Amino acid sequence: MSDKPLNRFLDRFDSIAVIGLGYTGLPLALRLAERFSVIGYDSDPVRIQQLQEGYDSNHELELGQFPDLLPVFTSDLLQLTHASVYIIAVPTPVDKNNLPDLRFLKEAVEQIGKFLKNGDCVVVESTVYPGCTEEFCAPLLEKISGLQLDKDFSMGYSPERISPGDAVHHIGAVIKLVAASDPVTLRFLTQLYQQVTMAGVHACVSIRVAEAAKLTENIQRDVNIALLNELSSVYETLGIDPGAVWEAAATKWNFLPFRPGLAGGHCISVDPYYLINAIKEQGGKASLVEESRRINEGMVARIAAQVFQHFQSTIIGNDKKRVLVLGASFKPDVRDFRNSKPVALTKLLMRNNIEVELVDPLVDGQHLEKVSGLRLTSQPTGYYQVMIIAVNHTVFKELEESYFCNCTSDTSLVIDLTGEYKRVISNRKYWTI
Repeated sequence: MSDKPLNRFLDRFDSIAVIGLGYTGLPLALRLAERFSVIGYDSDPVRIQQLQEGYDSNHELELGQFPDLLPVFTSDLLQLTHASVYIIAVPTPVDKNNLPDLRFLKEAVEQIGKFLKNGDCVVVESTVYPGCTEEFCAPLLEKISGLQLDKDFSMGYSPERISPGDAVHHIGAVIKLVAASDPVTLRFLTQLYQQVTMAGVHACVSIRVAEAAKLTENIQRDVNIALLNELSSVYETLGIDPGAVWEAAATKWNFLPFRPGLAGGHCISVDPYYLINAIKEQGGKASLVEESRRINEGMVARIAAQVFQHFQSTIIGNDKKRVLVLGASFKPDVRDFRNSKPVALTKLLMRNNIEVELVDPLVDGQHLEKVSGLRLTSQPTGYYQVMIIAVNHTVFKELEESYFCNCTSDTSLVIDLTGEYKRVISNRKYWTI
């Protein structure tokens, strides 16, 4: 790549295109727009119209805070001709067999390839397996554009570190990893990303290192959660209160403050499969990573088993089996329910002829029903034999014991997957992990 000066972007002669305006792309596009000319592209025209009207359906950002700095939001592919840096921020999920699903990434690369010019740079922010940027994206760009990597265009990788619902670790407050296909592009991208983060930039020695680092960040969390999930079962079998164990262990300075629980969402429960699949294709195995996934994926069934056991000991005759689940999103204080384990738990209980009501004041009920077929309940109705606190939303933390007692009977069970209510609930049977 020719040594493209950053000044051309700072002076807004050249534009940066951000492809995909979800949880990753939108905050990045807004941050970049404070310093550069930015084209924010998304294939969903409804999403674009909402953004143009200043509305973020994810409720992560108030676009009114950026009245004079908004990118050009568009679903018109021809707008991409005005860019010379393309940043891809599309989802990279897994399919029903937990294999990498690169459909969205492939589509974005193909779209960019049609407009790629000499001297342009393509950066991937989506989570991928090591080697994907150079071995999957680059050949596809070369084929469609007729250009050659590191001669006519360059590539970079800078994995997203967005944490939905986290107001502290926003894009400007975290260190940005950057890698590139050549030293010149690495210097350029380092300078570019230094404009959007106050925390600094870490230049990786290769794109594959940056790709692997992104996976490692989330795999480490998955493994630690799996350890606590397994220990909680072990201690319960031994007649030891797991919560008391965590409290005691946490008094040591180097104890890591992880909690057992449901590991869902589109990072922890997805990214490990990208590494698992990559090493399998090389004839190897990531045993601990795979076992951690097995343990964490088994938590839905483990919690359901507690519900079944309670019903077996308390239900008489043809009494209705009723459960209330608090929380439908994949993590506290977010609206996103992609790969949500509370949703999976609700479906599992319903398949076993249990009447389940789902309450979540943050999640869009119409969207949830359209995607999952589940309906939200605005307020609890009647009595439940089991209540499950599945997500630790701030709004739920305000609930007092009277709320749970009013919805249950003396024989009901409260399952607290957050551990928040251990010292709140004393007049109902209580179980936590």
